[in-house]
Amino acid sequence: MELGGGSSGSSSATALSLAAFLFSAVLYTRDIRRRRRRRRRPPCDDEFDDSLRERDVLAMDGALEALRESGAGDSVSSRGLRAAIRPPASYWNGFMLCLQDPCDPLANPEGHIALCVAENKLVQEALATRLMRPDTAMTAFSQSDVYSYNGFLGLPSARQAVAYFLERRFLMTDGDDVSTTGSVTGDENTEIRMEGALTGVRSNVTEERDMDHGPGSDPDRIDPEHVALGSGCGSLLSNVLQSLCNAGDAVLIPAPYRAAFDNDVRSIACCAPFPVPVSDMRKGPSKEDLEAAALRAERLDQRVRVLLLTNPHDPTGVVYRPSSLRRVVAWARERKMHVIVDEVYALSVHEDGGPIPPFKSVVRVLRNSLRDDVHMLYSLSKDFGAGGFRFGVLYSQNTLLLRALANLNIFSGVSHPMQRVVSEILTDDQFVDSFLSDARAQLRWSYTLCARKLEEMVVPFFPATGGLFLYADFSGLLPEFSFDGEERFAALVRDAARVVLTPGSSMHDKRPGMFRLCYAWVTPDVLEIAMERLSYLVTKIRRNHGNWDALDLSTLSDVTKVSYQNVDAILEW
Repeated sequence: MELGGGSSGSSSATALSLAAFLFSAVLYTRDIRRRRRRRRRPPCDDEFDDSLRERDVLAMDGALEALRESGAGDSVSSRGLRAAIRPPASYWNGFMLCLQDPCDPLANPEGHIALCVAENKLVQEALATRLMRPDTAMTAFSQSDVYSYNGFLGLPSARQAVAYFLERRFLMTDGDDVSTTGSVTGDENTEIRMEGALTGVRSNVTEERDMDHGPGSDPDRIDPEHVALGSGCGSLLSNVLQSLCNAGDAVLIPAPYRAAFDNDVRSIACCAPFPVPVSDMRKGPSKEDLEAAALRAERLDQRVRVLLLTNPHDPTGVVYRPSSLRRVVAWARERKMHVIVDEVYALSVHEDGGPIPPFKSVVRVLRNSLRDDVHMLYSLSKDFGAGGFRFGVLYSQNTLLLRALANLNIFSGVSHPMQRVVSEILTDDQFVDSFLSDARAQLRWSYTLCARKLEEMVVPFFPATGGLFLYADFSGLLPEFSFDGEERFAALVRDAARVVLTPGSSMHDKRPGMFRLCYAWVTPDVLEIAMERLSYLVTKIRRNHGNWDALDLSTLSDVTKVSYQNVDAILEW
């Protein structure tokens, strides 16, 4: 019996070992097939895009299958199908309501209010007034170069004007003395370069400095040859990624981040946006945050090629400290990665901190030594409220990248008349100084209004020093702590208060209940109405003690009828 029992036990052990071996072999084979499938995958296959939520991928797959079965999808390629069915931002339908039924304090006080668009409409009238001068129109069309083909990095005069602007606004050192008229004390060369920009002729002084200093070696000099212009930051970013990355490469982006990056990174360049959860948003991504994300991407067989930052940060409005920028650049260089810094909100820093805002460009932090692996983006879309101009700027010392852009920008160049107009504006120091000063005052006023109302609501938020928005935590008001709960809350705010916010889930925040409030897209009186509606709705939710079944449009019909305080003072302001 004992012998027989031992034989039976041995057979069982052998069978278990064999089963374990076969199971391991199946897993190994499946892993090999998965890796091969990844290597063979179409460059823009959303199945491998870490920035997409699983249900979005499933919804897109279902839509694709339905189109293919019906035959309707045969009219375009599979790439065209993917582009056509990609779900829009979750707040897009609400934004359309805001365009169709906009709130007006007098004509339509119960209309919809968009706090979901990061655009500064507060400054557009001032910019329009400056642009309507007769001499500006002459600048746009009087020169023969605006009518002909030219290099697709930009007109030489426009690149020189942008270089002057970047020197003065981004590269100025702590010791520089800026007068109220905008001239830099003791720098006659700057004025000469400005005049050269307007005439399209480089000054002899500039040429001498080019001879004395190699590319990127002068910390106080922006070489116009390192400036490229394109039709907005989105197209420039796409072209830069197409030049730096292969299809399917991962682009690390500290999350939360603005939703438009997904499209910029993915659609044409076919790279994979890879959100990086950040442990402390006030300090920016740590080396540990970045390394963990990079290792995770590599485990998915994705080459990590680029780190993409926004400073000031969207959506928190946090301005990165110079030490933080140096830290992440050092980490990226250790990994032989590129760093792209989007500084599109650079001049929208509105904290009261003396004459020099607490923002330092990566160009200044690195003493203009960007080498081949750090690149800075800027545009007129945010600081100047001119997204419709489609005027973006890349500053890079990577000459091979610039040669690539000279070809790619054929599809996304800036019109020559617009380049001439923008050149005149950027070199008009007196106007730009006054314009930016007024813009910061208006932003600070609107930010303070939002912050004060959120404090009254007892809703936590990130104290912002820059940008056009405020990032708030409404998680304590959700029907459940999940992204489904976040969607229900956003829908209630949209339908009952007729206010549209940007949900954190659309920006890849891992915490449900975060929302971005953009306060510069509406006038101060409309902003006051929006915040009063939000406050009243929050009060109603709390009084129901979480009983969301009792919250519907019939019980909340009075939310859009709330009065707001100090309207006369606001209108006068």
